[in-house]
Parts: sequence; C-alpha cells; structure tokens
Amino acid sequence: MAKTNTHYVDLLLRQAGNLGLDVAAILEETGIASQGDEDPWIDNDYLSRLVKVMWRETGDETIGLGSTTMRLGSWALACDYMLAAENLGELYRRGARICSFLPPEEMGINLSVVDGSASVEILCYEGDRDPHHFLVEFLCVVWHRFPCWAIDEYIPVQQGMFRYVEPAHGWFYEELLQAPVEFGQSFNGFSFNRKYLSRPLCRNRAELEAWLHNSPADLLYLPGRDTSIHAHIRRQLASELEENRCFPAFDDICASLHMSTQVVRRRLAQEGTSYQKIKDAVRLDTVKELLAKPDLAIADIAERVGFTEPAALSRAFKKWTGQTPAQYRDRKAVIRGR
Repeated sequence: MAKTNTHYVDLLLRQAGNLGLDVAAILEETGIASQGDEDPWIDNDYLSRLVKVMWRETGDETIGLGSTTMRLGSWALACDYMLAAENLGELYRRGARICSFLPPEEMGINLSVVDGSASVEILCYEGDRDPHHFLVEFLCVVWHRFPCWAIDEYIPVQQGMFRYVEPAHGWFYEELLQAPVEFGQSFNGFSFNRKYLSRPLCRNRAELEAWLHNSPADLLYLPGRDTSIHAHIRRQLASELEENRCFPAFDDICASLHMSTQVVRRRLAQEGTSYQKIKDAVRLDTVKELLAKPDLAIADIAERVGFTEPAALSRAFKKWTGQTPAQYRDRKAVIRGR
C-alpha cells in the first residue's frame, strides 16, 4: 500500500475546522480516527478518502484554499480534453489551453523547453488562504502524475523549483518529486528530459473514467514510498557502505525516515526482518560483488565492508554461506572457467 505523510492529513483537518465542518464526523467517516498517531506515514487510501470528503463538503476542488471556487468536475473535464492529444507535449499544451478557460482564473500551467529540458510552471493562488502551499504542492503532483499515467511511463523529474522559502516540511518535497528540490526560485514547478514530450498517449476514455474514480489515490502515490521500510533501509545502507565503508547508527536511519525507533523496529518485525539482518544482507551482497574481482585482496574487501580484519569477514561470511571468502571465490572461478 502506497503511503504519504500525515502532514497533509493535519493540514486538511485544520482546513475543515477553519471552514466550520464537523472534524470528528470526517475522521469517523474516513476511518482516520482509528489510525495511531505514532507513525508519521499514512496509507494513501485514508488520505484519498479525506480529500474526497473535503471535495464533497466544500463543493470545491481547491477545498476553500483558492481565491475562488473550482467547481467539482473541472479536473475531470480538463483530463478528458487533454486525453485527445497525440503525445505528451500536446497534452501539456492542451492542459494550458483548457485551464485558461476554467475558473479559478489564476490556475493553470506554462510549458517551456530549453535545450534538453522541458519545464512545467504551476500557476495557482498563493495567498494567505493557503499558508502551507498545499495547492502548489498538490498541483505539482497532479501535473506530473497524470501525464505519467497518460503515457503509461514514469517520467523522472530532473529538478523541482519553488518560489517560496523552504517550509518546515520541505524535506518531504524530494519524496513527492523523487528529485532534488530548490526553494527561492523564480517559479513553482519541475523539469524533466524533453525526450518525453514526444511520447504517445496510450490511454482511452474508459481507462480515464476508472482512473478518475480512484482519484486522488493515484495522484498521491509516491514512487519508492511503500510499506516496505526494509527496502528503504536497504537502499540507504548500500549507499552508505559504498560511500563511507560503514553503516549509520540505527537512530540516524530512523531520523531519516522521520519515525521513532520503536515504530521502525515494529514495522521491520512485521516485515519479518530486523536492522541487523538488513545490514548482514547488504554486507553479503557487497562482499559477493567484490569477490568477483580477482585482483582485489580479501583484506581490502574486509575494509570496504566495515570489518576490522580479514578474519572477522571470514567468520561472518562462513556463517552466512557455509564457505570462506576464498572458497567462494575459487568456486566461482571454476564455474566461470567451464
């Protein structure tokens, strides 16, 4: 199950309160009331339910955060119009065109191409009604995820750009876009390789109807952010081992996940693993990769994976595989020579 940060739940519930809506009833209807507050990540299904309730209660797709109401169905109409495009570039141009006709007046996009990059500028209300920049963030995701869906291909973002000072949850922007992010820039938006503009659209209106029915769950999906804390930690440990030849402290790993040590331990246990098991697996994979290089001494390999001496590596490797590093290397050499 894909997840996102509870920052957005808190923000939407505050907005519900500001609008005089029954927050307790909303919590009960969405099921969020039954969720613990220990874990700062929440299944997208819950956030999607919350957004849909807010749309229904406000009759506004900007949930009262914009300067004027965006009538329900506006985004569906825009998607239907954009889906008639032949390729991604035309989709963005059609998106800019239809947004110029639909209220709110200030909402839309600009597409520009410079050298090898295409940039999508997000236009929307940025005043006091939306102090936490929800609309900018949400629309950035919308104008990235919908085109990805339309061409059935993930479009890697090169850079995220935002005009304002980095907010308290600024660290989460890189999660949203899976790319480096800079604040204090000349516009809000993101860039990607221009080659994607020529990608043909491969979705039809029947698929669009199903996709919109599930919205905004698919829009809020974060590539790489799922229930597998194991996968996230493994990637981080592999990177740290390669760069620093050691592993970070468990507390530092938890801090990078914005979770308490208790939550991370519990989530790992639910996944049938532990921090030590992940470290052992990363070390084992790295050692096997290095042993494939015949000119690399075992002492050097031991140092690269954080062992103080070759004997310590040999003991650990034999425990993991039943062979010493030298035996494993010799066996692989024989197999390759056949």
